[in-house]
Amino acid sequence: MSNKDNFVITAMTQQELNDIAIPWAQKEGWNPGLYDAESFYAQDPHGFFVARLNDEIIGCCSAVTYEDIFAFFGLYVVKEGFRNQGYGIQMTRHRLAYVGSRMVGLDGVLDMCDKYANLGFRTAHLNIRHEGIAPLIVELDKHVYPIQSEMIPDINNYDRHYFPATRPLFLDKWLSPPAGSVFVYIEQNKIQGYGVIRQCFNGHKIGPLFAETPNIADKILQALLSRIPGETFFLDTPEPNQAALALATKYNTKVCFKTLRMYMHGQPNINLDHVFGITTFELG
Repeated sequence: MSNKDNFVITAMTQQELNDIAIPWAQKEGWNPGLYDAESFYAQDPHGFFVARLNDEIIGCCSAVTYEDIFAFFGLYVVKEGFRNQGYGIQMTRHRLAYVGSRMVGLDGVLDMCDKYANLGFRTAHLNIRHEGIAPLIVELDKHVYPIQSEMIPDINNYDRHYFPATRPLFLDKWLSPPAGSVFVYIEQNKIQGYGVIRQCFNGHKIGPLFAETPNIADKILQALLSRIPGETFFLDTPEPNQAALALATKYNTKVCFKTLRMYMHGQPNINLDHVFGITTFELG
């Protein structure tokens, strides 16, 4: 970095999120959803940033906040030709200043985790992405229902058990077409699990997939896969949940990617035994 360089970090517009950050994420092989940008931006429109060097955009990143208690880092890309020159660390310091004293998490690609550790992030667990082909025929359980608008308040309440903060702004978009298809497991008038499947640049991703038991998670997963017979799907599971790994194996998936979940300023008190699918590596 030269002293003559004009390097600035500014807020990202939603159009830049669509036109720059999402395509760059796709180029990195992260395979974002086709409609992710609207859901992402709805949660925290101030939490997305671009880095400019002499008026050229050379980097992007996000630090999405949830209430005053949690934040999540994602969409971190430095353009090739500008890496390992100190720009990335400035972007991350900018994000840390933005989130303040909140607990903050990230899903780091494995070769970056030492750098995050040096900043004060601590390892929680691996997340594992599984790739499979949806079966052509599945049997739908009588307790699994497509989402109805009147279910959304109860889904928000249920979601809070397995995510570190409430996120109604995000879920309002994430649970609505065209972002994804949603199925809810209801028994005795009580939600006991739900899942979302969304179209990505390559195939479809499932997330979140939260459930009270492995069997309920399986029933929801079957319903989600019924929407895409014979097509490619991806399921991101936390490694400590052995039942989630077994569920992925049941559908003949293969491991295609791993991240390391890390946190700063503490770790959330969440029972990962009920998390069968991470919502998204970009927002937690």
